[in-house]
Amino acid sequence: MFNIKKKEKEKKPAPILIYTEQTPNPDTLKFVTSRILFEGMGDFSSIEMAEEWSPFATELYKFPYVKSVVINKNFVSIDKDPNANWREIMFEIKDFIKNYLEEGKVIVKEGYKEMLEAEWQRKKESGEVGDIEERIAEIIDQHVKPWIEQDGGGIEYLGFDNGIVTVRLYGACSTCSSATVTLKAGVEQILKSMVPDVKEVEQDFGY
Repeated sequence: MFNIKKKEKEKKPAPILIYTEQTPNPDTLKFVTSRILFEGMGDFSSIEMAEEWSPFATELYKFPYVKSVVINKNFVSIDKDPNANWREIMFEIKDFIKNYLEEGKVIVKEGYKEMLEAEWQRKKESGEVGDIEERIAEIIDQHVKPWIEQDGGGIEYLGFDNGIVTVRLYGACSTCSSATVTLKAGVEQILKSMVPDVKEVEQDFGY
């Protein structure tokens, strides 16, 4: 009897811990959890993308003050309405995330990663992406994304034409006061130093 009770106790999942981290953007907060949410980074900064691929992000959008959701490994970066106050809504979001994870619901649907990879492969095979574009995308993935993601943001490579690289910043980095510095002094300088063909980096705001 003792052994059975002991095994049952050992099977009990560890409690879910959640804490917040500030970002350069006062309207964006990182909710860091003690569990992996998604093995990679999921950009659900539009409700349409959330409804297609992430039930978790879709539920977060039901809070009227949530404007953007980005999932990255063990945290979710949430961008709020400027009129909302984090002190008034932070605990409500933390409780929601904790309950959602405890219930074992789907965070990101299967096939999301494969969809992104297939789209990139399609562009390569169709000639939309050449050697330089592939090199630029590789540098962004390996050298730019990690430090941007640490601040609760994200970056998406959109294209390269006549020396100009077009990217889209989202999450904490999309609207913060230091976005231009991030783009010019950070992303642009890295790409220029590693790809001589790059002359400038511009942001597509997706409007």
